[in-house]
Amino acid sequence: MNKRIPVIMLTGLAFLLLTVGMVGAQILPPLQTQLPGALIPKFVDPLPVAVTGVSVVDATGGGGPGPVAYNITMSEFQAQILPAPNPAAVPPFAGFPASWVWGYLIDSDNPAAPGTRQSYLGPVVVARRGVETRPTYINNLPNGLPPSSNVQFLLPTDQTLDWADPLNAACAGQLPNTGTCGGIYTGPQPAVPHIHGGEVAPAYDGGPDAWWTPGVAQFGSGFPGTTTFIYPTRQQAGTIWFHDHALGITRLNVYAGMAGLYIITDPANEPPQAGTAACPTGIGCLPNAAYDIPLIIQDRSFDTAGRIFYNLASNPQPNPTVHPFWIPEFIGDTIVVNGKTWPFLNVEPRKYRFRLVNGSNARFYDLTLGKNIRFNVIATDDGYLNAPVQSKNVIIAPGERYEVIVDFSKLKPGTTVIMANSARTPFPGGAKVVKGTTDTVMQFRVVALNPAIVDATLPANLRPLNPILDIKAPAVAAKPVPGACPAPGAFPATSTIVRQLTLNEVIGPGGPLELVLNNTKYNGSAAITAEFGSRNSEQPAVGDTEIWEVINITADAHPIHTHLASFQLLNRQAFSAAAWTTVYAAALTAAYPAPIYPTPDGQGPPLTYLQQNTDCAIGGNPAIGPYLQGSPKPPLPYENGWKDTVIMYPGEVTRIVVRWAETDAPLLTTAAGVNTYPFTGPELFSGVGYVWHCHIIDHEDNEMMRPYIVGPLRQAIQ
Repeated sequence: MNKRIPVIMLTGLAFLLLTVGMVGAQILPPLQTQLPGALIPKFVDPLPVAVTGVSVVDATGGGGPGPVAYNITMSEFQAQILPAPNPAAVPPFAGFPASWVWGYLIDSDNPAAPGTRQSYLGPVVVARRGVETRPTYINNLPNGLPPSSNVQFLLPTDQTLDWADPLNAACAGQLPNTGTCGGIYTGPQPAVPHIHGGEVAPAYDGGPDAWWTPGVAQFGSGFPGTTTFIYPTRQQAGTIWFHDHALGITRLNVYAGMAGLYIITDPANEPPQAGTAACPTGIGCLPNAAYDIPLIIQDRSFDTAGRIFYNLASNPQPNPTVHPFWIPEFIGDTIVVNGKTWPFLNVEPRKYRFRLVNGSNARFYDLTLGKNIRFNVIATDDGYLNAPVQSKNVIIAPGERYEVIVDFSKLKPGTTVIMANSARTPFPGGAKVVKGTTDTVMQFRVVALNPAIVDATLPANLRPLNPILDIKAPAVAAKPVPGACPAPGAFPATSTIVRQLTLNEVIGPGGPLELVLNNTKYNGSAAITAEFGSRNSEQPAVGDTEIWEVINITADAHPIHTHLASFQLLNRQAFSAAAWTTVYAAALTAAYPAPIYPTPDGQGPPLTYLQQNTDCAIGGNPAIGPYLQGSPKPPLPYENGWKDTVIMYPGEVTRIVVRWAETDAPLLTTAAGVNTYPFTGPELFSGVGYVWHCHIIDHEDNEMMRPYIVGPLRQAIQ
């Protein structure tokens, strides 16, 4: 999809268009006039942080074991995302109205109260390891046309996708000119919060089938029967987050604003903070909590009325006769941090800890801070690195998180620093960033030092990782002799099953139709169902460690995310895409010949999934080994930690080491069938399961997601 160039379209009138389709009335998105990002002044508003605009839930338990209960209401409200009207502003700038959004509000926010909020993001839940939390999520989202809802009619819900469909319209797979299938949805709004990076039981993971509508009037097949979720919070310190994950509309609910942070602290095992009793001198410590700031980075577009604008023309619409409102990637022309367009942050000449979160639908960021300032990366998605890693840039994909230390101590008050972005969209070979808009993230302004709190001097070592990166998968350690693959029980305890899986793009006459994992739709295929008796082809054993070799045969990079399980990136390696895909395509055609299937796309892998290929890998694909090129590339230094989301580049095989156990469970104590999670086997093996998917959420909403279940035993490899 790299050849698609973003298009800015000014559509003129800003009103709701009602048309009559071939059968019945269709409600179409309003015609909105785009507000060009270049017309929005930068660095007008301060960054909303916990004390100035983003609510905080203290879920640390006050020293006790918990559990800690709190409420989060999914609400519609107004947030001042764009610079507000200011009588003192220099003409011609007059400011912009607040934007209607959806977001998560805690009780202290008084969700029912009118008024404009400083940010749509949040809350920030600060939880302490070992303290169970029990949030109750209340779906209070309105629906319909204004004034019933000021947001839902802006969301181009594509009912021809496989989606939650609470009113059972059965539009999935139908042509958009069938009845109301070509119109946006204005019924009760489905939603479900997913705890991204959380080690929680499947019932409380917030998977795509667990959605419910206001009053739980309708709910999905995975709904747990309660809206109070249980988070054990027994995992190591890290920055995880929560966001909506309702089937087929995640991109819209998150775009509307539903995202927040869940920060896990672990005082007994992580470095202390400077200026505290545990570190009064600041030597060998992390910055004080007052200088620990999340930065949630997103791209957005707005119309001239200040409304959020999910611009279908931001990425040329492919095949509108098949999917009227789905686009492969939303590309915004405005950068928003913590819910503000191009904010500024006053910083003292000292070290700061920033928790970077890419909350965009599809945009990657390649972040820099000028020539003389470096990032000291201290943590990846799910925990600390072994030691700080210095880097001039950080590439961060949707769903990824990195914790960094930035040292402003050598800068004089009055100095300004720009956080810049250079990542192409789609990444890595798409259009360049636009100078003056998407090349800029935010501004830092150096102010006078507060001497009351000492500065930090970083520790040389952080909490050590478990040593699983030295695993050599049988498929990559040496070329196996065909027919001489080791039996499943003969694999070393730390190197068990190898899966070779594909990332596929399904192309129609006018462009992409959908994207799939291992050539299989979300709900499986006839071939997968015949082999497994269900849609779940990936069925790892609890406690097991597997190597996944993911073969990207699309044109773009994809951030692949696994629910529940964390992993470590082993390496990446180029392969001869043209040669391998020729063999792959021939195998697909042989497996799914016409006229039984008009096309092999999405019908499943070409070979029997559980039959080992000549690389000793399962997954149902031809062996990739004969087509590999060059030597494997190790992870970037700052990627070398526990992750749940990783970039998988086109034309490469990305190898990850996935383990279904707590991230810091000692390596030798984990093995297939051993459950180290803080929930029981019956909870884990309930059949509800988890998913793995692309975190370009426009992709996951259109089939690039697969369910999986965790079992007590390894799958029976043939």
